[in-house]
Amino acid sequence: MQVISMFNINYLFVLTSVVIIACGQIIFKYAAKELHIDPTQAYVAILRANVYPFGLVTIALALYLISTVAWVQALRTVPLSIAFMFNSIAFILVPIASSLLFHEPISRHFILGMALIIGGIILISR
Repeated sequence: MQVISMFNINYLFVLTSVVIIACGQIIFKYAAKELHIDPTQAYVAILRANVYPFGLVTIALALYLISTVAWVQALRTVPLSIAFMFNSIAFILVPIASSLLFHEPISRHFILGMALIIGGIILISR
C-alpha cells in the first residue's frame, strides 16, 4: 500500500511541476506586456521604469525553481520516459490561459492537437 501511495504522490509532483511551469510562462507573458523599454534611456532609467515587470520575471523564475524541485522529487520513482510526456500538458494549459487572459486566438488545429496530446498521454501512461 505504501508503494502505491508514493507512486500517486510523485505523479502529483509531475503534474504540479507542469502546472507551475505553465503559470511561469503566463507570468512571463504578462511581464513582457508590461515592459516599457525606450532605447534612448539609460539602463538605470529603464530599470526604474520597469520595476514591476522585472519583479514579475523574478516571481516566474522562483516558480521555475519550485517546479524543478517538484520535478526532481517526482523522478525519484516515476520513470523519466513517462514523466517527460506530461510536460506536453503545458502545451495545452499555456495557450488556453493565453486565450482567457490575453485574448489570443485558439484555432481548430489547436483543438485537434490538444486532443492528440491528451490521447498520447493516456496511451503512454498505460
